[in-house]
Amino acid sequence: MIPVSFGRSGLISQEQKREGDGFTPYGSFPIRRILGKENLSIRSLEYTKIQKNDHWSDVPTSKHYNQLIRKKEKGATPLWNSPNYQLFIVIEHNTNPSIPGNGSMIFIHPWEETKPTSGCVGVKLVDLQAILQHLDGSKNPFILIIPSDENN
Repeated sequence: MIPVSFGRSGLISQEQKREGDGFTPYGSFPIRRILGKENLSIRSLEYTKIQKNDHWSDVPTSKHYNQLIRKKEKGATPLWNSPNYQLFIVIEHNTNPSIPGNGSMIFIHPWEETKPTSGCVGVKLVDLQAILQHLDGSKNPFILIIPSDENN
């Protein structure tokens, strides 16, 4: 069992999730993409090595909303300088298609704090690395986030 942290507001259905609400969406999400600073290879999954100018757009008015951007864009979140983005799995919430305002940047990322996240799933880095060792894209991995009395 791996302890996780969810968003400061708890869990909410994918359909009700909104940008900046502090909720983690619940549901079943395919795991297709991992990003990080190191050179890694994950069996049959897309891995992107982030670079210093990489950002993720969480600006609903941007044409790049909820996408990785390889350049600086006004309001987009820089990935390089945050320990939260040294290695992360994209939770495919609102990604294809991306509907502006319905939530962005929902990741499984390193989280060493005892407080909730802003909406992601936070785990210890060592646990995230262990998860990645078991992922195999050819087996169609997914994450299942479900509410319970303990986390809502």
